[in-house]
Amino acid sequence: MTSQFIESETEVSVAYPDAPEGLSTEAAAIPAAVIWDRLESWTNYRWSETVTDFVVNPPCEVKWQPPYAPFVVDSVDGETATIDGFGQVILRSKSVVRCTIGGATPTETVNAAYIRLAEYMAATDDAPGGVSRYSIDVGDISESWSRKADHMAKAIHNSGAADLLRRYRKSGTAYV
Repeated sequence: MTSQFIESETEVSVAYPDAPEGLSTEAAAIPAAVIWDRLESWTNYRWSETVTDFVVNPPCEVKWQPPYAPFVVDSVDGETATIDGFGQVILRSKSVVRCTIGGATPTETVNAAYIRLAEYMAATDDAPGGVSRYSIDVGDISESWSRKADHMAKAIHNSGAADLLRRYRKSGTAYV
């Protein structure tokens, strides 16, 4: 795996896409960067456009690429990079590799995942998301519900957004 050589990763700049159409007022009030950041943390695919510096320290000559898609290698140690036919840069020693990551146009499926997650995060106690227990008593009509304290931490799953992003999942890209 090429990512095992990364010593550090630093975002130089990031620009998130706008929120998709069709959000409730409450969901639209959540900054788009918050939702995009959560979605991208679940995948190795980027819809934001980010310039990132990677400090890469290979033990020998390697062909390296960043662990995100889509990407363009901009420079290696400030110089123009030598890129092979697969978009990989040839590294022989510890190097700072600057890449432009992302900038992909969100598909309808990705926009649907965004909407699901935003609506889940915007749900109020009147319309609870992530309910784990619900009860109702008919005599003198009573209603109660509860949810686990970590429901927001699991929002990407509970909202169904994770299921929609399955094809973009970052399995096997753990590093640093």
